[in-house]
Amino acid sequence: MLPADPLAERRLLLFTGKGGVGKSSVVAALGVAAAERGLRPLIVELGHRASMANLLGGEIGHEPRAVACEGRLAAMSIDQDEALFDYIVAQVRMRRVARAIAGNQSLRGLFRAAPAVREVITLAKIQALVDARDAEGRPRWQPILVDLDATGHALMLLGLPQLLRRLVASGPLVGVGEALAGLIADPARTLLLLVTLAREIPAQETIELFRELRLRHRVDVGALVVNQVPAPPLDDALLPWLDRAEARVGRHGPLAADLALARRLVADHASALRVRERLAREVEGVPQLPLPHLAGGIEGEVELRVLAAAAEAWMSQRSGGRDREGER
Repeated sequence: MLPADPLAERRLLLFTGKGGVGKSSVVAALGVAAAERGLRPLIVELGHRASMANLLGGEIGHEPRAVACEGRLAAMSIDQDEALFDYIVAQVRMRRVARAIAGNQSLRGLFRAAPAVREVITLAKIQALVDARDAEGRPRWQPILVDLDATGHALMLLGLPQLLRRLVASGPLVGVGEALAGLIADPARTLLLLVTLAREIPAQETIELFRELRLRHRVDVGALVVNQVPAPPLDDALLPWLDRAEARVGRHGPLAADLALARRLVADHASALRVRERLAREVEGVPQLPLPHLAGGIEGEVELRVLAAAAEAWMSQRSGGRDREGER
């Protein structure tokens, strides 16, 4: 059963979606939501982007750092060289030797050229964050929200543990493959959240991604986040009035431009509803989390809190509905 409240019920939340759908804003907003309720969220960004620094403010490095919500929300950006060093330390267990290996330019070039090394060390770093404990033995981070790349690279990353299990028969990578496969496929710990828009092209890519996940990957899809959902521009009762007003004003009347804008907004909202209905049919069994369109865009923590409040209301409604089902 999919969780009503993924922030509290799962340790690791992975986010992917087509470029341009606002995935990083969604990750940041859910991180804010988790921090506001007293959890210990950590946002993890892959190192070649800097979206979280722009959204949350301040510099974000390879180690977790408090960035927002009065220090309750932490973030980090996985640096490939540092992650490689962390991975080598875990294997040889001697920091001086590990630093020598990681600092060797020839070996570093070999690591960078070898297929899937970047993905292996990224997943290994995420595994280490999941395993981290505080002084009292509790999970250090809850939840960990990982802002994956767009869909193609995310599929490669998700499929890597299975690939390692098929290709590697012996050596240290066997244990790595088993551990990562267990992490990705463990429904008690890990959920994948798909982020999309209520528009035809990103919706189609999301549907194709969902089909691929069902066929080839063992990972639970916990929610379909439909970002930037337009609000109804007019009450349904006013739609006949719009028809009459357009007929009376005509194409060149003083209010023609305003009425044309209203008509376009009505059409955009109707199109978004149709796309969401199609997503509900094609991405079957996955609940939709709609987040509102903010006309001014996302500039910082204020706007993220608006999205966080919408997500909290959705999770509260789902939790309440499940409680009522239990009572029956």
